[in-house]
Amino acid sequence: MAVRVAIAGLGLRGRQWGEALRRIPGAEVAACVDVSEDALRGAAAALGIPSRRCFVRLDEALDETRPDAVIVATSIDSHVEPSRAVLARRIPLLVEKPFALTLREARGLAAMAADARVPVVVGQTYRYTGMTQVIKNALAAGTVGRVGLVVYQVYRGNRYLRPAVAALPNGVLWETAVHHIDLLRYLLRQEVVAAAAESFALPWSQVGPGAAMHVALTFADGVRALLVATYDSRPASSLQFVGEYGTLVPRRRWLMLTGRGTLPRIVAAARHQSPEPVLFHQLRRAMETGEEPECSARDNLQTVAVLEACARSAAEGRMINPQDLFDEAV
Repeated sequence: MAVRVAIAGLGLRGRQWGEALRRIPGAEVAACVDVSEDALRGAAAALGIPSRRCFVRLDEALDETRPDAVIVATSIDSHVEPSRAVLARRIPLLVEKPFALTLREARGLAAMAADARVPVVVGQTYRYTGMTQVIKNALAAGTVGRVGLVVYQVYRGNRYLRPAVAALPNGVLWETAVHHIDLLRYLLRQEVVAAAAESFALPWSQVGPGAAMHVALTFADGVRALLVATYDSRPASSLQFVGEYGTLVPRRRWLMLTGRGTLPRIVAAARHQSPEPVLFHQLRRAMETGEEPECSARDNLQTVAVLEACARSAAEGRMINPQDLFDEAV
């Protein structure tokens, strides 16, 4: 039996989810919701959704179509309220990252989900690309031995920067670095115990403060990670895992190993893998079995805590342990 899904938010990400659901066996778009009627009409035409299943109000969509699950793909600053509305009706939820812009709100959503006994999956797509899985297997196999340092450089242009992101303090942190910080947690299997960050803009920036950020992280087992992200560049990125036997470097679809005095060699090749079906099947499996999804709200509280620690560090000029933030009252 198909899982009938309502999509809240029909911008770029919502449309991508609509296209993905059309290709996933056992999934069906039950309703589309957006405050913009133009966005609704455009999405309905692109996805082949009849007008009777298009709504400008989420509560009407939930009441009239009774979906089995909801995907919240609204703008980055408006994930919390629709998620609360879904959880209040005890409906399983898949919400785009970050699922909240403060740890307090994220903990509130996780608590609502636990009380309602419904699963929440957070859309951390970088975990489930083909290259991520290749890197994960290489690290687990000990290809480079112990990892001591990770260096991640993420350069993006601002051509398609959305207004909601540009308006945020440290927009590059919440919209872009959220992917990479969560990915490091996923691959290193350790939590962050110290974060130091600096927020800035390059001299030619058209975005302004918060368009770039430098982050230094320390993980519980002592691994250090350095992340630099900016919107003030042409798109490019690089990632290096520095280990005792060499350095792992992904390049296009190849995972390369460089060592002392040896030429780089290919250790694995990544196949294309779409993350959306993986996330959807996590939600469906949780609905059927009651098991907690790998990319659950509870798990992603740690990612939000690191993001908030980075934002506070940039504002206060000091190192912050994300774990200390959990001691603050909800």
